[in-house]
Amino acid sequence: MKTATISFGQQMPLEEMQRAEQATLACDLFVAIGSSLVVYPAAGFPQVAKMSGARLIIINNEPTDLDPLFDLVLHQQIGPTLSAVVNL
Repeated sequence: MKTATISFGQQMPLEEMQRAEQATLACDLFVAIGSSLVVYPAAGFPQVAKMSGARLIIINNEPTDLDPLFDLVLHQQIGPTLSAVVNL
């Protein structure tokens, strides 16, 4: 059974992509979690958010080519990092 997944080479669902773009344009804070930010079109959302005035945070184990775009870059494990944020 396959639910709400997209394989490489498949088209992204148009309605969901439009909703994601609208949310990205309207956000004040954009948080990327566990992404290499290399697969488009989703990898373009941080740039869209930044151009719309949002602050950007990325939490990822490895550096990405887009790290310089982000206001806060955390090269940390996701689970412990988010647990620490929740417990603030």
